[in-house]
Amino acid sequence: MLTVAQFDQLLVPMTNLFEAYNTSVINDIARRLAKMSFASAAWQVQRLTESGLLYEQVLEELSKLTGQSEAVLRQTFQKAGVTAIKFDDAIYRAAGLSPIPLRLSPAMLNTLMAGLEKTNGIIRNLTLTTAINAQNSFINAADLAYLQVSTGAMSYDQAIRAAVKDVANQGLSAISYAGRNEQIDVAMRRTVLTGINQTVGKLTETRADEMGTDLVQTSAHIGARPTHQIWQGKIFSRSGTHKKYPNFVEETGYGTVTGLSGINCRHSFYPFFEGISVTAYKDLAEYEGKPVTYNGKEMTFYDATQKQRSIEREIRKAKREASALEAAGLDNTAELAHVKDLQGRMRDFIKQTGLNRQSVREQV
Repeated sequence: MLTVAQFDQLLVPMTNLFEAYNTSVINDIARRLAKMSFASAAWQVQRLTESGLLYEQVLEELSKLTGQSEAVLRQTFQKAGVTAIKFDDAIYRAAGLSPIPLRLSPAMLNTLMAGLEKTNGIIRNLTLTTAINAQNSFINAADLAYLQVSTGAMSYDQAIRAAVKDVANQGLSAISYAGRNEQIDVAMRRTVLTGINQTVGKLTETRADEMGTDLVQTSAHIGARPTHQIWQGKIFSRSGTHKKYPNFVEETGYGTVTGLSGINCRHSFYPFFEGISVTAYKDLAEYEGKPVTYNGKEMTFYDATQKQRSIEREIRKAKREASALEAAGLDNTAELAHVKDLQGRMRDFIKQTGLNRQSVREQV
């Protein structure tokens, strides 16, 4: 089993890696936009030249990133697998069973490698789309800036500034779930989290098969989405044949997109032995999270966490704008001030609601 804190910590190396890539490409686009000249028809040649150079530069960065991300992801999955199975095996030993080490179980190793390769494949597909998307972002921004300058809607400096901010605001996008374009940092975080959780779930299943264990208990955490609160912290039967405990898959939606170990889920499960194990969650009502108040308005704990995610995204976006303007050689005083305002808003939100601030989610 992995805790929510362990999930969050495991994500840090990969999210940092792709956030750095995101910022690097956006700043490269900003520098190229700042070099554009709209004085004559030659700007179209310059646009094509710069867009081609940008595409080659992004591919070069992707080549380096792929090797780095695969190494980091492998370490992350290994750590996740070892941590989760160490927890589970302690329960099996307490029940008088003798699970073999993970590295000596072919079935366990195959499960770990299958999860790793699946997630690696998704990441490769996501990142490959960023090269053409970056090129399109540059071309669209240059075209819009030219239109604004040529029509007199904006001065040259105003148009370039607006173009740089727009590119930074949109972020580097990737084709993600359901064919939607999403920012690479958001898509990557979800991909890695989901990949880790699904793999750990398969490892727990495989170990339970080896040990002949039917009962499992799901983890619980404060701030779970409402559809997951109904089954978190409870005991289930994997086979669905136990007279006392309900069917694991049917009740939790395990294996589905919206269920246990589904998209963005941070719940896990572990073996339970009736008469030996002691439930870790005696009062599940405590894990629903008490309502909180923000600016005089009461909201559920879950809604408060979603509000916090929203402020975090705003902070990251503002930081990208400030960084891109600096890369373009433009004044970013107002944008830096906006970052500080948003950080102050976050401090006030945390103070009013009592939630824990997660600074790593605000970093660029």
